[in-house]
Formats: sequence, C-alpha cells, structure tokens
Amino acid sequence: MSDERTDYRGFKTGKRKMTNYRCYYKKEFPVDEYGRPGGLYSLVDLPIAKNDVLSRKGITIAKNAHLRMVQVRDVEHPTWEYWIPEEDVSLGEIINE
Repeated sequence: MSDERTDYRGFKTGKRKMTNYRCYYKKEFPVDEYGRPGGLYSLVDLPIAKNDVLSRKGITIAKNAHLRMVQVRDVEHPTWEYWIPEEDVSLGEIINE
C-alpha cells in the first residue's frame, strides 16, 4: 500500500502534509464607495470607486519556496484562493483543517 497522498484533482502531493497557518494577507481589490470589495467580488450592484490594497484574514494552503509565494484561502469567502508574495502575508498560529 502506497503512502503517497493525492489532491482533489488526483495529482500526487508527496508524503508530507503542509502545515496550515492562520494569516493576514494584503491584495489589491476593486472597491466600492464604502471600501468593500466590488466588481466580480460582490453581489451588490454598486460602481467601482477605485482599486485599493485590502488586508484580509486567510489560511495558508500551499507554498512555493522557489518563487517565494504562498497560496492563501480567504476566511470569509472560502472560494477565493490567491497566490500572494511572502512579504504580503503575516503568519499566525498553526491550525489543522
């Protein structure tokens, strides 16, 4: 019996599971006049006022050490997953999903 793990797409991910962390990440979003993510990130029909860098809560799910990027899943909107540069992610406590 193999000790290899596979992800939801069937790709081999190796024997080790990544340690997940709570984090805050910074990313540029289009925002409405109230400072909320707008455009395709919102169901509200308000015009986009500007692009702004928002700090949001997330969970780390992958890391690319070669490119110094971290894949983050948003806490409030779990379908939002982004690759964020390491310097824009501040790690918190270890969690197990």
